[in-house]
Amino acid sequence: MDKPGRLELLYERLQAAPAAQTGKEAYEFLCATLNAVEDEHSGVPYNPPSWRTDGRLYPPQQDRVYAVPGFPEVLRYNSFKHDTFIASNGAIEVRIIATGAVDFAKAGANGNGVWE
Repeated sequence: MDKPGRLELLYERLQAAPAAQTGKEAYEFLCATLNAVEDEHSGVPYNPPSWRTDGRLYPPQQDRVYAVPGFPEVLRYNSFKHDTFIASNGAIEVRIIATGAVDFAKAGANGNGVWE
């Protein structure tokens, strides 16, 4: 399966799952779900040091997390072509860096999105 197809499958699985209660829960579920999709459909073994060349999608990394000015309850995980925002209420939003377009959004367990 190509990358766009795997990303679509990731978003489908995230959307179908119950909403996360906390930011930590959302982050852990996002990472586990992405790794499961990649294990099942990429054909590439998990090897984070090879992220630039192996064609596999990897979860947001803790060494690329930043505070979001004006939004103390939101963390921004910077990746190669997108930013993933995770709020303390468990909401997730993925934006494409080049355009700023929202590629995926899911409210937290309280029904609010990342910016609410």
